[in-house]
Amino acid sequence: VLNQRYTNLLTQQSKDTFEQKRSLQVVDHIGKLKETMQGFAKSLIKENIELLQDKITEKFIALTRKEQLISGVHICPNSFSLTLLAQTGEELSPSRLSAGERQLLAIAILWGLSEASGKELPTVIDTPLGRLDGKHRTRLIEGYFPFAANQVLLLSTDEEIMGDYYSKLKPAISREYHISYNEQATTSTISEGYF
Repeated sequence: VLNQRYTNLLTQQSKDTFEQKRSLQVVDHIGKLKETMQGFAKSLIKENIELLQDKITEKFIALTRKEQLISGVHICPNSFSLTLLAQTGEELSPSRLSAGERQLLAIAILWGLSEASGKELPTVIDTPLGRLDGKHRTRLIEGYFPFAANQVLLLSTDEEIMGDYYSKLKPAISREYHISYNEQATTSTISEGYF
């Protein structure tokens, strides 16, 4: 009986030792896997940031049609802050951009993100021309709205997209709706057609 207990105790101790060694191996493998995954994530982030930087630069130059304005953009992989780069490679302060160019930069960022994602998502743009001058409006009408996505919803005011702007945009328009608000009924009605 004593011999059997001794054998059982040795067997249990061997199992415990084996389990401890196995647990240590698992912890070691998890550590190595975590390092590998972190390296992979950093590589993936770097690759995607490079693609995004290229897309934003491409879209901004296309919208502004000023190849000499910037040479590119840099996105910090940790904070994801965006820095404009001048032709000299130095940082370019956003204050050097006009208000319209800053709005076009914001649109270029969204357009670049959309393209870099590889997903075909609808794009909704509310009062897209509100703060822009004629030159920047024309660039958006000709160079962005028809190409922003497979489905673009433009929500405009009655004076925003009219005349020549409307004529230029019309070939890219599939459907038009007009939303009218009735103050007495405190409700809106939707009808087909533009203003």
